[in-house]
Order: sequence, then C-alpha cells, then structure tokens
Amino acid sequence: MAPATRASRSSVPHSSRGDDSGPVTTAVELLELALVSDELGTFTVPLEGAGADIPYELPEGAVVSVALTFRLAADTDGLLFETVRVGEGEEPVARRIALGSFRAGGPYEIRLPPERLPLGRAHRGTYDVTARMSDAAGTEHARVEHRFTLVHRLSQGADEVSEDDAPRTRLH
Repeated sequence: MAPATRASRSSVPHSSRGDDSGPVTTAVELLELALVSDELGTFTVPLEGAGADIPYELPEGAVVSVALTFRLAADTDGLLFETVRVGEGEEPVARRIALGSFRAGGPYEIRLPPERLPLGRAHRGTYDVTARMSDAAGTEHARVEHRFTLVHRLSQGADEVSEDDAPRTRLH
C-alpha cells in the first residue's frame, strides 16, 4: 500500500517566459500543514516519515482550519491551495482557495477559513485527502496525501445525545 502521506518538496520546472530561453524554476517548499481547532487544539499532519501512514482521528462535526507554512524559491503568482476529501461511498468534496501572489522567500504562514467536518453516523469512517498547492497557470508545486478517520463525537455530558444517535419517533 502506498504511504498515506506524501509531500513534494522539490523544485518543479516551469517555463513562465514566452521565449525559448529555458525553464524558470519555481518551487514551493511546504514546511508544515496543520489542522487547527478551538476545541481540539492543533494537529500537525505528518508530511513524511514515521506516522505518515497512520490515519488520525477527528470527531464528527468538528470545526477545523488548515494552517500552512511554506517557503518559495521564486516569485509565484496566483498561488492556490486545493483539497479533495473522499470518504467511502461518498462523492468527493473539493475546496479551492486563492492564496495570492508571493515573493521568493518566507516562511509564509497562512490560516485558511474554518470548515465544519461532516456530522452523523453515515459520514463516519476513513477519508482520503489530497492537498495541493499550484499556481495560476495550473502548475502543481506541492502535494500532500493523508488520511483521517471521522469518529463519533463523545458527548460533553451524560444527558447529551447526538441527533444521529437519539431515539426516533414518528409524528402522525
């Protein structure tokens, strides 16, 4: 089985000039990708090495933001961050966010707007996520593949029951 997480850290040749003077090397070095939540804290997604193959657990309905830290080897216009999340038996959910244009250097730190994870028994299970950074021309500069398992949210109190697990009654 392929690793659950891979990160591209090498330069990607990209010809950004209209002449034949050769490729201009642009690269995004993804230094860190983390999930940040007010209720859960911060979880750093392993980019490679130990732990990269193991899906981590997140509670259903959690609100998380993606935090990126990256460095650029060259000026990059129209940098985009895209994620595609696929759960077993579910349609892919894609999210694309324009980050903007950046000068060479860094590190740059960006926290994306929060997103609520799916809620309910039908959504529990393992999700494959592909995150990638590309430029306005569509050149991919960095890619991370990882997995997480959406688990039942334990109630805060004994009296709390999630809507999904509550006994159902019919209204006549």
